[in-house]
Amino acid sequence: MKAPHPPKAENRPLKRLPPLGRAIAAALALILLFASGCSSVRLVYGHLDWWMDRNLNKYLDLEGAQEDLLSQRVDEFHRWHRQTQLPRYADYLESLAADVDSPEATPAKLKQIEEQVDSFWHSSVVMLSDLLLPIVIQLDEQQIDRLEENVREEREESLKKWEKSKRKREKEFRKQAERWLGDLTPEQDAMIDHQVATTTFDPKRRDAQRQLWAQTFIGTLRSKPEGYEKQLREMLVNPQSLWPEDYRKMQEQLRDQARALAIDILKSTTPAQRTHLKSSLLEYAADFRILAAQDH
Repeated sequence: MKAPHPPKAENRPLKRLPPLGRAIAAALALILLFASGCSSVRLVYGHLDWWMDRNLNKYLDLEGAQEDLLSQRVDEFHRWHRQTQLPRYADYLESLAADVDSPEATPAKLKQIEEQVDSFWHSSVVMLSDLLLPIVIQLDEQQIDRLEENVREEREESLKKWEKSKRKREKEFRKQAERWLGDLTPEQDAMIDHQVATTTFDPKRRDAQRQLWAQTFIGTLRSKPEGYEKQLREMLVNPQSLWPEDYRKMQEQLRDQARALAIDILKSTTPAQRTHLKSSLLEYAADFRILAAQDH
């Protein structure tokens, strides 16, 4: 849209979202807490509208007026997010930084942080879904066919990557810990190794759930039953509504295990690591405040 050559940003896999929901919400992962993999938040955020427009259109395959409308809606979301959400993120990061010197590494504290981050995420997903759903429901049959094919290809490629990378979860844990704490101690490395060795994650179960979501969403989009717009919005905003009980339990177990690892690592942090953590939190907060003050 505005930047012909945006910087490359790493796309972390969004494990809780299905394919189309992932397309709509993936850009948020560049700017929400625990999600930016780029060394410069401001550099990435400045190109966010271009990145969103390109990736959403890759799924939706829009043309003419539809494509123009998508660009307008992405700009509207970007402006809203910059002005209203980034100051909230900055406030929260600063409050976390103030607690670093006397960290309360308990399950309740980490769950509180998770809930706040989930709240930030939910607000943005709701706004983006409400802006984009009117475009999605205008897709004709050929566009829906292409959407279905694009989603299928994305799912298959994602599954191949997970199956080829047996230590992907270990790399993710270690990368996130190092980004916030700096160099890890041998004890902390051993904690991560143990976590990966004792955690059961089945990418095929995740793929099956994403397939169910895609089939339900696209089937509803095709058939347009009474109240279908409300149903589509619910699937975008709350994809967990389609989770069966066994899959929900698996996700809860994975979160509990990740939380336990985070607690162990936080309790073992050195003074240098706590200084690094505090500095990182304040740097992100400062970046968000600078971005929020910009017009676009």
